[in-house]
Amino acid sequence: MSALSNFEVEARDALVALPRSDGNVKHESERIKTELARELHDRVVQSLTLVLVQTEVLMREQRDRPDVVDQLTFVRTTVRESLNNLRQVLCDLRGQPGIADTLVHTLRDGLIATCRLRTRMEVKLWLSRKWPATLPPDTSTHIYRIIEEALSNAHKHGGAKTAQVALKASDTALVIKIRDDGRGIAWLDNKRPIGMGLLGMRERATLSGGVLSVRSRPTAGTTVTVTIPREALRWSPKHVSPAY
Repeated sequence: MSALSNFEVEARDALVALPRSDGNVKHESERIKTELARELHDRVVQSLTLVLVQTEVLMREQRDRPDVVDQLTFVRTTVRESLNNLRQVLCDLRGQPGIADTLVHTLRDGLIATCRLRTRMEVKLWLSRKWPATLPPDTSTHIYRIIEEALSNAHKHGGAKTAQVALKASDTALVIKIRDDGRGIAWLDNKRPIGMGLLGMRERATLSGGVLSVRSRPTAGTTVTVTIPREALRWSPKHVSPAY
C-alpha cells in the first residue's frame, strides 16, 4: 500500500473516530438562524421601512403631479411586497408560523378571549364572508396590534362594557372597525396632541398601506376604523415543496 493510501486510511479512521453530536450541530444551526434573523430585521427591514415611510411622504408632497405619484405608487407597492415577504422569511428563520394564516383564530381564541376574561368587557367578533383566508405577515401583525390597542383603550380610558370588532372585506378594500360603548374621548380634536397609543395605531395603519380614523363623542363611545386597499395586500405566499 502506498504512502498516500496509508494517509487516506488514517484520515478516514480519524474522521470515523470523531464524536458526533447532532445536538451541537442543531444548536449551531439555530444560533445562525437567530443571528441572521436579527441582522435582517435590524438592517434590511428597518431600511425598507424607512424607504416606505419616505415614499408615503413624497406621495403626499407630489399629489398635484399624477405622473410622479404613479411612479411612487409603483415604488411603494414593490417595497411593501418585499417587506411582507421578508417578514415571512423572518418567521421561518425563527421557527414561528406567524399569524398570516391564523389571524381570525388568534383574535377570537387569543386576544378577545383573554380580553373578556381580564376586563369583563363583552367583546364580539364579526367576520365578513369575503375576508381573505391569508394576509401578508406584516399586515396581520399590524391589524392585531391595532385591535389590541383599541380594546385596551376602550377598557382603560373609556370604561366600556361592550365592544365589537368587525372585519369587513370588499373587492377594493379591507375595513377593520372596533366600536365600543364607553365614555368616548373628550379631548380628541386636531388642536391637541394625540396619545402614543393612537399615534402607534396610525403608524401601523400607514405601514399597512391604509388609513386610520377615530370617531368619538363624550358618553357615546369610540369607533376606530382602519381601511386598507386591496392593492396594498400584494404578497406571494411561500409554496412548500412536497417531500419525496
